[in-house]
Amino acid sequence: MTGNVDTQQHQYLDQKEQQALNVEAPIALQDLAAKWQTEEHKKQAQVPIFQNEVLLKMRDATRLLKECKGEEPGSLKRLEWDSLYDVSANVMDEYTKSVDAVLAELDQLHRNQYLWQEAAFVMDSHRGATMIGKAEEWMKLKEQHLGFKRKELDRSANVIRKTIERLTNEK
Repeated sequence: MTGNVDTQQHQYLDQKEQQALNVEAPIALQDLAAKWQTEEHKKQAQVPIFQNEVLLKMRDATRLLKECKGEEPGSLKRLEWDSLYDVSANVMDEYTKSVDAVLAELDQLHRNQYLWQEAAFVMDSHRGATMIGKAEEWMKLKEQHLGFKRKELDRSANVIRKTIERLTNEK
């Protein structure tokens, strides 16, 4: 589209140069203004301006406002600030509601995470306490076993000592 506009502009400029060369009499200011006020020139001037992104968005917004109000194009008399305020307030309310919902969901996820962490801590603590309890029980049984072995060794040592004493006394 921009190539088409550029081509039209070049053609128009070439025509103007040819006209300027062909015209021998000076052009009156009124005649010059009349030439610049033609529909063709207006369209040529408007095309590059209307390609501006901001203007395109404004034109679309204006068109949407007109469609929403049901008015005919070009009959936009005044902007209803109350409607604009209501729309923006509704947008902010919806945004606030959606952010509040997301934050509530995040809060619920944090609570669930805390519960899971607490449950894991309790389970790990119970498992550790059980392992320590089993280790203590094993150590107590081992101490009892060693105590029993010590008593057996003491009895055996007493028997051996008495036997040695009896054997040495009998000689």
